[in-house]
Amino acid sequence: MKKLLFVAIFLGWSPVFAQQPNYQNSAVNAKLPLTPEKTTASTEALQATLYELIEQKHAVHQAHWNLRGPQFISLHELLEELYGDLSGYIDAVAERKLALGQPADGRPPQAGQQANLGTIPEGFQKDHEVVASLTDRYQKISERLGKRIDSVAETDAVSQDLLIGLRNTIDLHLWKLRSFTYNY
Repeated sequence: MKKLLFVAIFLGWSPVFAQQPNYQNSAVNAKLPLTPEKTTASTEALQATLYELIEQKHAVHQAHWNLRGPQFISLHELLEELYGDLSGYIDAVAERKLALGQPADGRPPQAGQQANLGTIPEGFQKDHEVVASLTDRYQKISERLGKRIDSVAETDAVSQDLLIGLRNTIDLHLWKLRSFTYNY
């Protein structure tokens, strides 16, 4: 019995934790940076952005692996840079939502369902089709970010600043992708 109790405690279970399954602490929650009324717009904007970033990172990574065509090497290297940038923002957006006292949902199936960016092609992809597809998806994200930036402007300057920085990066990605376009 002692051995079983030791194992349970060692693995992190205790009767105290069993009474608080969601680990909420009202004293800590009272010290969040914004009141609950002011966090709603921010947490909704952050969650929608998180879903899109996760979905876009997977699309860029898929294209990076399966790219074919004369622009392969330069586009392959660019795509690696793009999904690396997205990874950093995925973490920053999720952590901002956590700082506001809300959990972040990064589950891939939910991201795919909620992002509404379009489907990702299966199999090998032609270089010019990758550019067109990703440009379209990035454009949607940029436009949506503009609306979200406005939606949090009055209540949450920190989330707004994060979204503005992200939009700058998304627009930079768009510019880099557009540099590959020419008449096909």
